[in-house]
Amino acid sequence: MRTHAVLGALTVSVLSMPVLADTAPIGPGDPTWAMRSVLGYTKTGGNTDNSAGNLLFHAAHVMGDWKLLFGVEGLYGSTKGETTAQAWDAYLQGNYNITPRFYWYLGGRYDDDRFSGFAYQAAVKTGVGYKFIDTDATKLTAQAGGGYRRLQPEILVKDDIGGVISRSEQPEESDAIFDAGLGFEHNFNQATQLLLAASVQSGKENTLTNASVALQVKMTDRFALAVGYKLIDNSNPPPGSGHRDTLTTLGLVYELKNEKLPPE
Repeated sequence: MRTHAVLGALTVSVLSMPVLADTAPIGPGDPTWAMRSVLGYTKTGGNTDNSAGNLLFHAAHVMGDWKLLFGVEGLYGSTKGETTAQAWDAYLQGNYNITPRFYWYLGGRYDDDRFSGFAYQAAVKTGVGYKFIDTDATKLTAQAGGGYRRLQPEILVKDDIGGVISRSEQPEESDAIFDAGLGFEHNFNQATQLLLAASVQSGKENTLTNASVALQVKMTDRFALAVGYKLIDNSNPPPGSGHRDTLTTLGLVYELKNEKLPPE
């Protein structure tokens, strides 16, 4: 297991989900867009020499009964000048509203974590989702379906501080997967909000789980303080790689929200 703590010196966030009852438009008169971006960095010296940074960009766009979702996330970390974390992922999903609460989705996801034991994991998926709770204070959305995944395991040899000395790529593998996702948000009051998200891609070769939780405290209409925790788990990594990675973040959030685009 490797754990990274990132103290976000700056987190710029334009949310793809509504956080608080701020009705300001995302763009100049365009209520069909929402975006979220995050940038965090920390560096320690003295007895230890560590640095880490993370970034995130999410966007949502509504076209009639369609909602398009796109996102990219990245992480980089080093210890004593040696890379000990390097990962990024991207997703694209389209949701078609069958009813105001029930939707069909089609999408894809790509994960590249150079320290996970997999050179890449790529999947296409489809299924249905439902908004179980959709109030001003609380929102809960879940989706489930199936898909196809292709991945490439690799055997890593690491040194004492976690840097990779050598990589041995293994044959590519493919399998059918079960896909599921969950999104939850709750406003305790006008200033404090809890956000949770989780996704699972499970097949015979590996189960990839992503989960995150964040607590935000609003300071002004645009700024908030936030603390977050993210977990990435691979159930069956190749030899030389651990099952689980975690990321802890603390930072300043700036957000422009669109209450018409809740999360999935």
